[in-house]
Amino acid sequence: MRIVWAEAGPLTVRTALERLNRERFPPLAYTTVMTVMSRLAGKGILTRELHGRGYRYEAAVPDAATIAVRGVVRDFGEAAVAGFVSEAQSDPRLLRRLRKLLE
Repeated sequence: MRIVWAEAGPLTVRTALERLNRERFPPLAYTTVMTVMSRLAGKGILTRELHGRGYRYEAAVPDAATIAVRGVVRDFGEAAVAGFVSEAQSDPRLLRRLRKLLE
């Protein structure tokens, strides 16, 4: 995701693979990166558009915190939201921010 977030626009699996493999040994396989990006698109973390015979991917979420929040809310639903609000009540600054976001 760090590579996708750093990109100014959509990127192909090939581009992501090249950037990932600059920092790795042994290198990742094309199919590994393609599978991960496809699964992230299926989860709504990436968006994809058809480009030739493949896809170009772009981030659908702004940061890792958003991914984490989605997972917690998905797994725990209302209880997660209630727990978050309960925690926010003990931090006046966070509570003000939460109220502002809800408006």
